Amino acid sequence: MKKALIFIVLASTVLSTVSHASAPQGWQGYYKGECELITPKRGSFNRFAMALEVTDVNDQKADWVITYGEGKMQQVRNYTLQSIDKSLGHYAIDENNGIVIDQYLVGNEFMSLFEIGSSKIQATYTLDTNGTLDVSMETFTFDPIREKKVGPYTVANYALKVKQKCRLFKW
Repeated sequence: MKKALIFIVLASTVLSTVSHASAPQGWQGYYKGECELITPKRGSFNRFAMALEVTDVNDQKADWVITYGEGKMQQVRNYTLQSIDKSLGHYAIDENNGIVIDQYLVGNEFMSLFEIGSSKIQATYTLDTNGTLDVSMETFTFDPIREKKVGPYTVANYALKVKQKCRLFKW
């Protein structure tokens, strides 16, 4: 009887922990590293520090805090990771200023594509089993640089403006 009670308590504790996690398993934690900006014409032209902290708040939200730079140049962005439909891998980053960016978890990668101003931005966060987090954000022109109608399809191409490439390590 005592063993059965201990098992039930342990099982309910594990299940309640799993059901209250809003960030996908393995993503919680503090990651810190370096980014570089790269353009096709200039190559790598700027390096800066970046950190990402992911902590669960409740079963639908997690803090997603991005910090760019250090010291006086530091910029902290207090975002919220929202669970939209975990079965579809659908999440969103709420920037808490009216902007919400939908993203999808495919395997170990969060992926999103959005437009802002005169740019299209593709962002990918890839979590590796060795504890590194690779962040890649490619910014493209909004208007196509080439378009071709082929049968019922239109093929449009966009120019790369800048790539932000980061490698973060779990602390």
